[in-house]
Amino acid sequence: MTIYKNGIPYWFGQEDDDVFIVASVEPRGLSFYAQMSNSDWSSWIERFKLEATKVLGFDVGEPEDGFM
Repeated sequence: MTIYKNGIPYWFGQEDDDVFIVASVEPRGLSFYAQMSNSDWSSWIERFKLEATKVLGFDVGEPEDGFM
């Protein structure tokens, strides 16, 4: 479930929780910030990219990996 606070979507809680993910729309695309273990984050973002790729019909990735 996504929760919106001041127009910002949060997954897995909000900034005052121990674990949360926040996203914002930037000129170059979506920007995520997360507070969670590295392994949980890696798992979550990889699944997000796979699901977004399926839904959008084109490869979704990160700029440092060559995606623009």
